Amino acid sequence: MSEELRMRQQIKADKREKFALALTAACGVALSGGVLAALVYLLLAFMPLAAARPAFGQSAPVGAGVRLQAGIEKEDVDGDMKSAMDIYQKIAADTAAPREVRARALLRLAGCEEKLGREAKHVYEQIVRDYSDQPVAGQARKRLALIARQEHPALPPTMSVRKIDYSSLGSFGVTDTDGERAVYLAANTLYFGDLVGHRRRMIGNFLHLGWVPSRDFSMVVLNLLGDPTRPHTLAVVKTDGTGYRELIRDDAQNSIFGANNNLAMSWSWDDRNLLLSDFHPDAKRSGQLWLVSAADGRRRVLADAGDGAVRKAVFSPDGRFAAYSVAPRDLLSKQTSRVFVVPVVGGEPRMVYESAPWKIGNPFLALMDWSSDGRYLLIHDIRQGKSGLYLLPIRDGVANGEVSFVRFGNFDEGYSTASGAMVYVDKEARPASLDVSLASIDADGRPRNWRSVYLNLNGNNRPWPSFSPDGSQIAYICSDANPDGRDLIVRDLSTGQEREVYQSSNGTLNCRFSSQTPNLFCDIENGNGQTDFISVSAKSGKVEQIARFPGSMFLLQPSLDDQTFYFTQSAWRIGEFAPPILRWDRASQQETTIEPALKEIPFAWLSLDGKWLARLLSGTISIRPVSGGDWMSLASGDFLPHPPYVLPNGDWVWYQGRDSAGKPGLYRVSAGGGTPERLGDLPDNNSGGNFFFSPDGRQVLAVGSDYGNFELLVLENFVPSARK
Repeated sequence: MSEELRMRQQIKADKREKFALALTAACGVALSGGVLAALVYLLLAFMPLAAARPAFGQSAPVGAGVRLQAGIEKEDVDGDMKSAMDIYQKIAADTAAPREVRARALLRLAGCEEKLGREAKHVYEQIVRDYSDQPVAGQARKRLALIARQEHPALPPTMSVRKIDYSSLGSFGVTDTDGERAVYLAANTLYFGDLVGHRRRMIGNFLHLGWVPSRDFSMVVLNLLGDPTRPHTLAVVKTDGTGYRELIRDDAQNSIFGANNNLAMSWSWDDRNLLLSDFHPDAKRSGQLWLVSAADGRRRVLADAGDGAVRKAVFSPDGRFAAYSVAPRDLLSKQTSRVFVVPVVGGEPRMVYESAPWKIGNPFLALMDWSSDGRYLLIHDIRQGKSGLYLLPIRDGVANGEVSFVRFGNFDEGYSTASGAMVYVDKEARPASLDVSLASIDADGRPRNWRSVYLNLNGNNRPWPSFSPDGSQIAYICSDANPDGRDLIVRDLSTGQEREVYQSSNGTLNCRFSSQTPNLFCDIENGNGQTDFISVSAKSGKVEQIARFPGSMFLLQPSLDDQTFYFTQSAWRIGEFAPPILRWDRASQQETTIEPALKEIPFAWLSLDGKWLARLLSGTISIRPVSGGDWMSLASGDFLPHPPYVLPNGDWVWYQGRDSAGKPGLYRVSAGGGTPERLGDLPDNNSGGNFFFSPDGRQVLAVGSDYGNFELLVLENFVPSARK
């Protein structure tokens, strides 16, 4: 029972006791002096209450205690944190309210802040400083002491963190190593070996795949994405390269772009079963978690996430339960990660944990894995305003207590090893993940002299650069000191000087230069389910509101006369894999769909002059006029999953592909059809990405990701010993 509930019940009991005593005394007076004397006694006994009651037609002022109870009900009963916090803040600022009530309101306010994953240290400090004589000051001191221990934890002597050095190997992730051995990909060949590279053996040659080794590294499950030569396939193979078996073939899907690259896939600890989610792209089957036999591929639905998406699923070490993490498909509706546990033999899933809300555009996995002894779920969450690792005790498939703190760190993903350690990626250990390169385009249409361009992104991985009309400047988006904020930066390409011309408190800022004037057109989601469309002067920073759209809108390109604008919608808002492309007319305010939403994932781009649409879909490069007409196929082959680009003159289409040896490169094909031509390698240290052209077609920016530079870490001896 909460302290507030006990207080309310005590107040009621006091009133009943007072009335009973008064009534007893009145009865005694009546017996000795008559009924009239008894009535006078009752009147005198309750005269203070009657005097405090307002006259008829007047409204009584609501006391601070009553308002506090209303806030508590908003918080505990309705779950309305915002309204409750507003009430607590007003009470704390009301100097006429009793000190005890103000102190209690501040304590409740701090609790709300922590429930939302925010820092509440300053509120507790205010309670201790201003209300040290109140009972709640003791609770505030305890919270401050706990926060201090978490900010500067005394790690157990046995807990340790070490870095995995994999620079001499190939590509692998957190599920592919135990800190000593790894399954990794190099030159389209999958290998198994030690981390120092002394011993390795080839598993096989594969293209377009995801993979997860078993916990003992005897087997590997392969998610072979479809291409023109094979359907989407789930297969297993031994790490010595033998025993290849196909478990599931998705014959209806023959494109690497229709398969779900982010499906959850993991082994049971005894290598007998697999957990698999969203293998099939059919939306009617999405959200399901399958139990799949590693022997013959037999499968059954273990759980259904409903309107959510299963982001990760793992077996308990004893194989009795599966834990899985569900994220909402509409990230604007409920931004939390929920963790469920379901019996493998069948039964209803139980939610055992729900994370603090995440920031839009930065969802995270709450579920890391089971501890190797099966006593805990390893949980990543943001509590006390910081990201950290926690242990959630689990017994017989249900939570068996509150989470306990392990250590702070931005845990991107974690995976338990058979030895009891956890391999994980700490985002703070990652360097900038973008490479930006600039090249001139010669008279023959080929890029020349790629050079690196350093952009001060401050962690933003979507700068969306845009050239000024004369090609002398670029504008790009970077993060600012406010974690949710974005800044619009204009950079002079000849001098490297930069100017900040606009600040946004919202992380959805996206801007494109006008084709005629030194102005930029920007879209910003305003937090009310709407998008503000504005114009910003690159010289003065002057802002002009152009329109306000319902929902989420993302500007692709203005027309050459700045009167027509091409937008797309955020995919998570409309529930499609590929949102529609829209044309909006400034004069008429009319919106027209020029390319509908698709269930498949096409990589499409609009030409700078707004005349052409180019796309990569089902292994084919196609083009069509924006004004309408059929798609014309230009090339088929092995492509990198990035959109093709129509050069400003409309003569050529650029795209990124691979040669017969699997080496990535830059290609072009005539917009009228013909034989594709290899232009050369992609920019150095650039694994492919988006290209942005100047209006005259003489310069190009390449913005790509370098996924090879990140650190894998091993956390050891962090789970407490079992009590005997």
